[in-house]
Amino acid sequence: MTLGISLSANAQSIKSEKEVKAEKESVVLTNQTWHYNGGPSDSPTDASKYTLDDNEPCGITQETVCKLFAPASPSNPNQPDMSASVSLPGQPSQTITQRINNAVGGSSKQTNETVLSLRPL
Repeated sequence: MTLGISLSANAQSIKSEKEVKAEKESVVLTNQTWHYNGGPSDSPTDASKYTLDDNEPCGITQETVCKLFAPASPSNPNQPDMSASVSLPGQPSQTITQRINNAVGGSSKQTNETVLSLRPL
């Protein structure tokens, strides 16, 4: 009888671990708007240069990121998650960092679904 109780307890423990793993895997990250506070020598892909948007204006000249739409980092909720994946219909997934580089990496700066607006350096 003791063996039966022990097996039952182990089975329940395994089931509980699987349920916890399933719950962790189903976490949905919510995008937030972030404001880039970096200067001319900073990189717009440096998460530490962002704060949650405080409705600060971006200006007219479009040289670097101003507003970013991304989820918070799981390890630091006060910064955007630069490795979060962005899925667009008909295109391969890219990270937030890749979407920033697409917006400001070339000579022609332009916004996208991740980089909401641009500002002067």
